Amino acid sequence: MNGQGSGSGSGARDSAFSGALAKLFPDTSLLNRLERMKVAAGSRVKGTMAGKRRSSTLGGSQEFADYRPYAPGDDIRRLDWNVYGRTGRAYMRQYWDEQELTLHVYVDISPSMNFGGEQASKLRCALQLAACGGYAALSGEDRISVKLFGGAAPAELPALRGRGSATRLFHFLAAALEQAAEQRSFHPDDGLKSSAIGEGRAAMQQHAAALSMREAIAQAGQLPHRTGVTWIVSDAMFEAGIEHTLLSLLAARQQVVFLHLLSPEELNPSLTGELNLLDSELGTGKEVALGSRLLEQYRDTVNEYCNELKKLCAEHGALYIFIDTSKPMEQIVQHTLLRAGVLHSHS
Repeated sequence: MNGQGSGSGSGARDSAFSGALAKLFPDTSLLNRLERMKVAAGSRVKGTMAGKRRSSTLGGSQEFADYRPYAPGDDIRRLDWNVYGRTGRAYMRQYWDEQELTLHVYVDISPSMNFGGEQASKLRCALQLAACGGYAALSGEDRISVKLFGGAAPAELPALRGRGSATRLFHFLAAALEQAAEQRSFHPDDGLKSSAIGEGRAAMQQHAAALSMREAIAQAGQLPHRTGVTWIVSDAMFEAGIEHTLLSLLAARQQVVFLHLLSPEELNPSLTGELNLLDSELGTGKEVALGSRLLEQYRDTVNEYCNELKKLCAEHGALYIFIDTSKPMEQIVQHTLLRAGVLHSHS
């Protein structure tokens, strides 16, 4: 009986895992590719456990780094007797310290992220990106932590390690996607934010979300304590706080990647005529007569804002990557993240 109960519980867990996986990866072949990728770390690798990465510090792995002169008290087992025999001088062998990387992913779950329709939803794309980065990290014996910010109920998934932890990662992200779908209170065709229509950037700032990115991330929890890599996945529709967020993460010794998501309808709206546009963050409306001239002004404003974000990231040493959410996730991974050096293949 106990065995049957255990099997039944295992079957339920497997079923739940399959459901979570299907929500995030309709095509599971991408997982096989992610297993052969790693999260790019640069020089910011420092962890508490042994891993497969070479850090910027020296330690006890088997990969030779350099020599240094012998000093009293050194472990003579690391003394290179061949060098001593040739030169008569005592030199110690030093080895690279192989440590793990921690990838921190901050996912924007504010109401505007629900825009884009079922196929091009920014939130779905953001959670899939977190799943991709997380699975690549876990497969490479690194760590992954996820924070959801900007929503009514911020949530955090503490750091996970090991490929077996992918189950918890996928469950967490799939649950966030399902909860967002239940809370969606506006139709995609009516949700284009009035902040991005009309008077340009001044109107965008005036009607942006009540919380700044700085405040939203602060509500999601503390900043990372250890050196690592941080991905911010957001549509960047905040009134303020983006620069402060970048500076805070950089001060926390993070290599920052800003993944900026916009849907096709936000990039090139198909709306025309006299409409009442609803602000998905504030719930307010604005009557607008949309014509070709106003739409052209809108597109210029969006391009200008993207360029300013890219410039801001470059000035502070962060990497900016723009993502059109209508693109298949496999294409985003292969043609965007790999080419940008955010992920890299190790096979």
